[in-house]
Amino acid sequence: MRPSVFVLHGLLLLLVAGCRTVPSHAPVPARAMESLTRYAESREVFLRRLSGVEPQVRAALPRGPVVVPISLHANTPVIQALGPGRQPLRMMLDTGAARLVMGARSAAKARVPTVKAGEVQATMIGVVGTEPGLVGMLGPLTIGTWQVPSWPCFVRTFESHGQGASYPENILGFDLAARWCSFLTVDYRSRQSVFGFGLGYRPRGPRISQAPFHLRDGVAFITLESGGVSWEAVVDTGSFNGIEIDEAIAKKLGVQDQGQVVKGLVLMAVGGAVTSDQARLRSIMLPSLKLLGARYPRARVDISPGIPRVGSGFLRDYRVTFDFQQRKLWLEW
Repeated sequence: MRPSVFVLHGLLLLLVAGCRTVPSHAPVPARAMESLTRYAESREVFLRRLSGVEPQVRAALPRGPVVVPISLHANTPVIQALGPGRQPLRMMLDTGAARLVMGARSAAKARVPTVKAGEVQATMIGVVGTEPGLVGMLGPLTIGTWQVPSWPCFVRTFESHGQGASYPENILGFDLAARWCSFLTVDYRSRQSVFGFGLGYRPRGPRISQAPFHLRDGVAFITLESGGVSWEAVVDTGSFNGIEIDEAIAKKLGVQDQGQVVKGLVLMAVGGAVTSDQARLRSIMLPSLKLLGARYPRARVDISPGIPRVGSGFLRDYRVTFDFQQRKLWLEW
């Protein structure tokens, strides 16, 4: 088994305006790690488990779409799934995460078997840093009426504590839907998600825009354009923010010196937490922005850490569908 790298382009959450202290970011307590590693197994045993995953999941695929309610937490969609023993498992539906992720405490409670730490190296790459972790196997996982017999996951060994540091520690990443679904819809307006199987997606409007997407690092990227400059951005429901660009794109657009630094907010992601002024988060206005087949005049864009993203702050006004058969992203409203 090669060293594993798990990419989370988002998981960037707004905490508390005026928060004076940055939440701590530290390894999970020893007792939680002891509970988790109680179910550790060798790499060879894990690989045998892994070899049976795909045929098991394929045999259990639903015959039609599965509708699951969502709630919004700091703009980001959250679903209520069930883990082993039908234990409630609150999960962020994060299309910016390349893999399913579990917090150490949830994984220990679900008795998730993990590969012994000395036998595989696993790293999660986040917006503000990296974290070591464990590779595990969650199963069964129930999402609405879809029961997934087992699926590999990344298990975090770090966590954040402090004022406002409350968010789902478990993440339903993009890998499960991208591998098995014909489409995935996140309908912010009606507060539901739809996991499609078999049949292709048919948009129903009345207003529709769309654009192709391509997969890179396990997540979906689309092309944005402003002032003759184009760039790629990940479509990231796990980001609370709207349209985000990095310093390199800001320089190409000639806006690197624009916008006042936002103060009084805390941003939290895999790898740690930073204040908005430490991250030099600042908002600017672009005269025009084109994305997903539509043009938006005077578009607000944030210059922030990490790669460019289209987050839930923008998507929340739409029904958003990843059409895996046509590799198109649909917006309906």
